[in-house]
Amino acid sequence: EARIRGGFNNTNVSYGAKAYLVEDEPNASDRINSMIYSGIFNSRTGINDTNVFSTGEDITRAVDPFNGSIQKLHAEDSNLIIFQEDKVSRALIEKDAIYTAEEDTAVTTSNKVIGQIIAYAGDYGISTDPLSFDSYGYQKYFTDRRRNAVLRLSQDGITEISQYGMKDWFRDNLNSFTSSIKIKGAYDRHAKQYVINLHTVGTGL
Repeated sequence: EARIRGGFNNTNVSYGAKAYLVEDEPNASDRINSMIYSGIFNSRTGINDTNVFSTGEDITRAVDPFNGSIQKLHAEDSNLIIFQEDKVSRALIEKDAIYTAEEDTAVTTSNKVIGQIIAYAGDYGISTDPLSFDSYGYQKYFTDRRRNAVLRLSQDGITEISQYGMKDWFRDNLNSFTSSIKIKGAYDRHAKQYVINLHTVGTGL
């Protein structure tokens, strides 16, 4: 409604001056180590704020850029597992960890969607092969071609499973940093084995 009180002959209210900014050189910025989250989604109440990004709230979280870009995110219970090129971490969802003087950990509730980020022990990541990831139960499998390793992440941390019998083979075949080599992985739930496929893009092999 543009007229005061909606009257036919009442004063018409104009929009007035509009402020705008002309950017002569618009440049995009890629934040390869950052995450952002939107408003909530609730199918029961019909709330859908997934297109709302409030700049007045702290809605971004970043990991150490020294460990490369974020390649994979995996939700598990109330944690978010973050796979970077050279590191694996977990972020607490809507809670924070408090460390006591005895180095014990206590978890408290928090109003932050993505809370404290805790890195797993070991200098391993997923390199640039997010397709090598698969999970079964509380076990996650992935490869790190930069360290010639096939890895398993479970509740006791990261284990290099490629050193059990096939360490030399993976050292010779994973040590390829060319983008033409792709690694895909999947967990065979019947044979209880993690299977990977190394193939060259465009050849089908």
